[in-house]
Amino acid sequence: MEKLNLVFMGTPDFAVSALQNLIENHNVIAVYTKEPKPVGRKMILTKSPVHLLAEKNNIPVYTPKNFKSEETINELKELNPDMIIVAAYGIILPQSVLDIPTKGCINIHASLLPNLRGANPIQRAIINGDKVAGITIMKMDAGMDTGDMLLTESIDIDLNTTYGELEEKLSAIGAKLIIQYLDSYDFIQSKPQPSNFTIAPKLNKEEAKIDWTLPAIKIHNLVRGLSPYPYANCKHNENILKIIKSEVIYETTTAPAGTILNKNMDI
Repeated sequence: MEKLNLVFMGTPDFAVSALQNLIENHNVIAVYTKEPKPVGRKMILTKSPVHLLAEKNNIPVYTPKNFKSEETINELKELNPDMIIVAAYGIILPQSVLDIPTKGCINIHASLLPNLRGANPIQRAIINGDKVAGITIMKMDAGMDTGDMLLTESIDIDLNTTYGELEEKLSAIGAKLIIQYLDSYDFIQSKPQPSNFTIAPKLNKEEAKIDWTLPAIKIHNLVRGLSPYPYANCKHNENILKIIKSEVIYETTTAPAGTILNKNMDI
């Protein structure tokens, strides 16, 4: 297998397995990730999981806010990568970046495209009540997850699967598929995405608030889709409660929506 000089771009836990596999199988010459941000009550400046793994392996790390400056673009050009691999980076790449690597920019996207293009495909799959999720290895273009597809693999979503659990499984699949692609990229045929796409927009704080008038299954899907972060929540006696786990009970009641029925916290 030809070892390529790669630039990796990613930020959260989802991207860590892919970076680890690439480090073990190719030459990762640089890592781009989002800049450290304040975390917790004490607002401690914290590096991303990808940043920490890169430093552990003595790989140079770059944390630009965007790719709008000529200086940032030229810095990347000087690295002269064969290929750029992207996994949940969180920063949009302009055409000027996509044109840099000689063998293109490849994205590890956490959905079965063209379904769930966008920022939060794993959470949205669970919140939507989808039964299947997956990974798509795709060529990047200037659109939002609109490039040609290269490899896919699907996985079933259980009724009680949480976002954290599904992310871990999809991360492992993505890490496997990107190596599979690099092993034979010259022979893998790309295919354009179908036109009937759906979107996975970024989550907002209002969506995390539980509406108890919704069907129980929809509330359950919201709870597991936002666990372990940022958690579905509700108000109780002027306190904000974060709901970590739930299950659907197939019983009926005449009590108003949102009523706590017993000590088991049946609602």
